[in-house]
Amino acid sequence: MFCALSGESPEEPVVSKVSGSVFEKRLILKFITDNGRDPVSGEELTVDDLLPLKLTNKFIKPRPPAASSIPNLLMSLQNEWDSVMLETYQLKQQYHTARQELSNALYENDAAKRVIARIMVERDEARAALAAVQAAYPAPGPESSDSNEMDVDEAPQFSVDMVAALEKMEETAADLHQQRRKRKVPATCATADEVTAYTQLLAINAPKAHTALAVDLAQPTVAGEKQDWILTGGNGGKVKILDRSNDGKAVASINAGKSIIRDVAWIDKEGSSPAFLTAGDDKIVRLFEVEHPNDTSFGISKAKETWNKHTKAVLAIKVHPTKEHFVSASSDASWAVHNIATGQTLNRYIHSDTRTAFHSLDIHPDGMIFATGCSDTVVRLWDMKSQSSATDFVGHLGGGNITGVSFSENGYHLATCSDAEAVVRIWDLRKMTNLRTIEIEAAKAKGCTAVRFDYSGQFFGVACGDELRTYRIKQWDQLCNLAGHTSEVASFKFGTDSKYIVSGGRKGEILVNGVAPA
Repeated sequence: MFCALSGESPEEPVVSKVSGSVFEKRLILKFITDNGRDPVSGEELTVDDLLPLKLTNKFIKPRPPAASSIPNLLMSLQNEWDSVMLETYQLKQQYHTARQELSNALYENDAAKRVIARIMVERDEARAALAAVQAAYPAPGPESSDSNEMDVDEAPQFSVDMVAALEKMEETAADLHQQRRKRKVPATCATADEVTAYTQLLAINAPKAHTALAVDLAQPTVAGEKQDWILTGGNGGKVKILDRSNDGKAVASINAGKSIIRDVAWIDKEGSSPAFLTAGDDKIVRLFEVEHPNDTSFGISKAKETWNKHTKAVLAIKVHPTKEHFVSASSDASWAVHNIATGQTLNRYIHSDTRTAFHSLDIHPDGMIFATGCSDTVVRLWDMKSQSSATDFVGHLGGGNITGVSFSENGYHLATCSDAEAVVRIWDLRKMTNLRTIEIEAAKAKGCTAVRFDYSGQFFGVACGDELRTYRIKQWDQLCNLAGHTSEVASFKFGTDSKYIVSGGRKGEILVNGVAPA
């Protein structure tokens, strides 16, 4: 029997009523005086709670004679000494290990503090530099000159009109995102076999020296009748509307300036008169409306609005999904956001490297990001909400211009091409990586001029030299090669349900290839 408190044999053993443990009376009385609790259970304990134990054998057996000899006592002392030394050695080892761990922890903590202190200093310096730049170059209002705007990473202070435009864009994006999630490929959409069997349905020859650098399609309803129009623009500022359903007969035309038209875009807004935008080398974007003076003819109004915020040629324009705004890109290293109804330029961004021209442009189906193809072989993605750079896609080779960018209707992919290499690169917008690089087989030209997805998100086309090739998404295989042009294909667009595709060449010819009528 041993004492629960001291671990030694008790001379006067007592038992606690509280915990049932046995203690030496002298020790437990001292513990109760100091603490008033049972040392084992921790409950309150008094002297009255101790019961004496009566031992039947009060005599302790003496050591055996063999253990009382001097050699045995020395051996016992030697064993005790060895145990103490071994325990001391183990304690020293543990102490040394703990000291090393503490030293490493203190070193890491000190290094972390130094890094944080350096970053805080750099942050404060960057903030001070930014404040100095903003003080020297304040952000202009919507009506002020924008030639001194700076390229900064911080979001600018937007005008009231720009804030209102962004709110409208966010509402539209939320609606479109929900619609896209529910929308399925229509049953009337062309199949891969039908696209493979595309044949030439219509060829519209232009006058000599004419070009078709820009093509866009629209099916507006005018005077209760649905139209099927092709909008083209080329050299000399000439803009034409052609009726696809009437063998490409010219519906109306106008001279939108005297310089080359680089891009055109229909504004297909429900409840409004058919209207379109033109942009070109004269640095001006113009808005025109289609007039219907009588039951048998159409006309084009004089320019309803003009935007001249760019200092060099405007190479690309794109109408925003709100149908109330559009974005323009120029060779003066800038892009701008405009309001169609008011004629205001809401914001203009100028790249820090003024040698970087923006050659191509497309807006995401939701409208909150857009992409530009630049002359430095970089595809830049922009955040519409902050009006700042979101990311850069670098992968095209050869030092050429990014001549084509196009978002897939599902919102996941971006296709790009360059005039320095005969390839199309597909970028995954979810992972921000190059998903696939498609080489144009037996390409006749050095590079590509345009790339575009169809509305269903099943196919995309690429113009390479005088050829227009179509591909199937997911399988990424070529479906057909439309080689009917006599000159380089400058622009093209898929028609309704991908049943046909319209392309324009630099010699002015307009070709319509599609599913042959049954």
